[in-house]
Amino acid sequence: MKKVLIVTYYWPPAGGPGVQRVLKFAKYLPEFGWQPIVLTVEKGEYQAYDETLVHEISSECLVYKTTSLEPNNLFKKFVGIDSDHSIPGAVLASETQSLKQKIAKYIRLNLFIPDAKIGWTPFAVHTGKHLLVRFSPDVIFSSSPPPTTHLIAKQLARTGRIPWVADFRDPWTEIHYYKEQPRFKLAHSVDKQCELKVLRNATEVTCISNLDVEQDFGKKISKEKCQVIPNGYDEADFQSIYFKNRRTSKFVLMHLGSIGVERNPSVMFRVIAQLYQEGVINETNFEIVFVGKVNKEIHETIKNLKIENLLTFKVYIPHKEALKTAETATVLLLLITQSAKNQRILPGKTFEYMRMRKPILALGPEEGEVQTIFESTNAGKVIDYNDASQIESYLRFLLHTWKSKASFQTASETKVKQYSRKNLTRELAKLFIKISHE
Repeated sequence: MKKVLIVTYYWPPAGGPGVQRVLKFAKYLPEFGWQPIVLTVEKGEYQAYDETLVHEISSECLVYKTTSLEPNNLFKKFVGIDSDHSIPGAVLASETQSLKQKIAKYIRLNLFIPDAKIGWTPFAVHTGKHLLVRFSPDVIFSSSPPPTTHLIAKQLARTGRIPWVADFRDPWTEIHYYKEQPRFKLAHSVDKQCELKVLRNATEVTCISNLDVEQDFGKKISKEKCQVIPNGYDEADFQSIYFKNRRTSKFVLMHLGSIGVERNPSVMFRVIAQLYQEGVINETNFEIVFVGKVNKEIHETIKNLKIENLLTFKVYIPHKEALKTAETATVLLLLITQSAKNQRILPGKTFEYMRMRKPILALGPEEGEVQTIFESTNAGKVIDYNDASQIESYLRFLLHTWKSKASFQTASETKVKQYSRKNLTRELAKLFIKISHE
């Protein structure tokens, strides 16, 4: 069996979408002749924790953890966050911040390049070099964010003269929250140079959407060097879960996952408030359920519109339990980050939503990557965040369909299967074979 050294910061017990991609690759790679050897951090700073994911680590997978120097405790103490609380994931995207938070963000953007995990590098490289000697891996695979993983992998690939795949779950210097941020020109320049060196030195680059190639990485290096391997769903996660589109006593609009301020569906809330005032919906026949952490500004929006009675909030729960919760959903809500370059954003939960084969209401760019996926699978509808007329029209249509007991249009089962984690891992394994034989 061939071996692949995987460099990743997010690994169980980390929860949330960041860990899913690499964990599922590691889970299925042995079926395609590749043994994963994971190099990760001992005590990382995670937005969420999910101990149940530990049980998904393949028995063939070897995991090695190292210490790290991170500024998180200093950051928490400075801005007043309890030491046992996580740093909010949208801290760089949030516009409303205290003076201390602004100062901390300024330091992060200009002194910690490419990211606040850079203190992991010497420890990971040291341990990684020992793993090169011990296992002689055929390929190195690194996944970001954080981009620090790629800097580590670049050093290891050069030391061992091993082919290397740099995987991007998100953009690097083009990520949405860097736009108009208070960065020194020098900091921005150094960051771009780091990114370019990674892209040029990596044997292959993988990313999650076609627009990642067209709008970003394919402009910096040859498009032929880039391969799109999207996120997906794991069929094993859906065992004993039955997503029948049966009529329930209440119309439930449900969102799975944490929501930052950059995804506040304020216009949709106003439309719902209007429908509530008209008597089209009420507490007995309509409910919005958020499963995961929700930014306090979103809570304020809901409170100001006086629609609290229509909402239910559930704190972060384990991944499989969250999927189980979605059995009761009538329609699934997908919120795409609001930013200038959000056409290329393709949230991981998109594919799990499609596997549930329930109607999906997505708020985001109407000409983006999600819309392209929806058009090819008949999975749902994408509407601009600010298009109150379209949001109202579609909600009324969904409510009418539900009340009339008619069937909803859902994603094509055959077309959705191409996005199973096992099929996507097969594509990654083919790439490993290709570069290891060159």
